[in-house]
Amino acid sequence: KSTEDIVEQARKVRDGQMRTERESFLTAAKFVIESLYSLAIDVARHLEGDLDARVLRAYQKGDVAAYAQHLVELAPKIPVERSQRKFIEDGEFRTYILRFIRQYEELLEQAHANDYADLLSSVFSTSDIGKLYKILCEIAGRSSKEH
Repeated sequence: KSTEDIVEQARKVRDGQMRTERESFLTAAKFVIESLYSLAIDVARHLEGDLDARVLRAYQKGDVAAYAQHLVELAPKIPVERSQRKFIEDGEFRTYILRFIRQYEELLEQAHANDYADLLSSVFSTSDIGKLYKILCEIAGRSSKEH
C-alpha cells in the first residue's frame, strides 16, 4: 500500500512539473510571438517602403497578425531576387530578417523541448508566422529548421 501511495505521489509531482513547464513555455512563447509580429511590421516597412494603409488600420484595430498575414500574401508578388538584393544591400532590413529567423527558431526549439507530441511546433509551422519564417529563410538564403 505504501509503495502504491509513493508511486501515485511521484506521478502527481511529475504531472505537476510537466504542467508548470508547459505553462512557463506558453507564457514565454506569447512574448516571442508578439515580438515576431512587431518584426513583421518592420520587414513590411522595409520591403514596401510605406506601410499599407489597409493593413495598418487592421493592426491598429487589434489584429496583431495583420502584417505577418500581409507579408505571406505579398511574398509571391515580389520577385525573390529583389528581396534577396535588398537583404544584401540594406543592413537594417537584414537585421530584422535575421532577428525574426533567430527568434522563431528559438521558439520552435522550445516547442520541441516542451511538447512531446509536436503539437505546438505543428501549430507554429502552419501559422502565418511559420509561413513568414519560411519566406524570410528563402530571402536570407538559409534553409528552414522546421521539422
